[in-house]
Amino acid sequence: MRISACITTRNRPKNLSECLEALWNSDIKPHMVVVSDDSPSLEMQQQNNQIVQKYPGTAYILGPCRGVCANRNNAVNAIPASETDFVAFIDDDICVKPDFIAGALARYNQMSAEQKNNTILSGVSQNPDGTYEMVPGKLSFRGYFCYSDVPESVAIHAALFPRLFFEQEQWDENIFFGYEDAELCLRALKRGYKILSCPELRVIHAGAGHKSTLHEAGIGSMTKYEISVEAARLYVGIKRYKDLFPNPVKLIVFLTLYFSHMTGYLLKRGALHAWPEIVRLSHIQRLWQPSVV
Repeated sequence: MRISACITTRNRPKNLSECLEALWNSDIKPHMVVVSDDSPSLEMQQQNNQIVQKYPGTAYILGPCRGVCANRNNAVNAIPASETDFVAFIDDDICVKPDFIAGALARYNQMSAEQKNNTILSGVSQNPDGTYEMVPGKLSFRGYFCYSDVPESVAIHAALFPRLFFEQEQWDENIFFGYEDAELCLRALKRGYKILSCPELRVIHAGAGHKSTLHEAGIGSMTKYEISVEAARLYVGIKRYKDLFPNPVKLIVFLTLYFSHMTGYLLKRGALHAWPEIVRLSHIQRLWQPSVV
């Protein structure tokens, strides 16, 4: 069985170098690695490409600069389904543990061929000092992540997907950032895939706590990150109850709760004027267009 990795990066050469070093120091090496670079400047692209050249078996491609989902699609589509069996999506600030790939192979080796083709593995992503862990769970009715004994979402940095799944589905590029992994998992569940919790599969989120450009001031006291996440929660909530698992009653109740609670929240944050930006970033109008993923 062949496990490949899709690494998305943007303006973080030091993180990328550490990410690749950890990945290629694995007890069992990845079959293929693709780095998709969303860095906008030529200087940064050249710097990242030089880092990639140090690791044979790693391909460097330019990203589309349209958000994390478009960048992940760019990476996974560069690895043909005929060339690998499973893929992991690793951000540039993630360092896999040495036994991550070996542990994933051990899990898949316990399964029948049919189970392998329909099982998504999710391990655990933890910050460097181990005080915080991201584990598989599910979305609550209102669209917040919560714990579940039967996972319906993954810890994306520590997850592996059958490559053939991406012949059926792609990351939803209407989502710029936030909840994109949970939305993808909802589509996987609808297609009959299962998510298996594998706590022995661990990665270190080396960039945990580090602020990106999304954490800059947005509107009122809301950061760009917070606005993007709330826009994504609105989009995913409507898509969930309108298209993926249609239920008009749940859709109406979700929208009622979302808009009433969000209005109160924005008032407390002194950011009521962020409403138009949240709706704009959500792209919810595209849910009524036939081209939506």
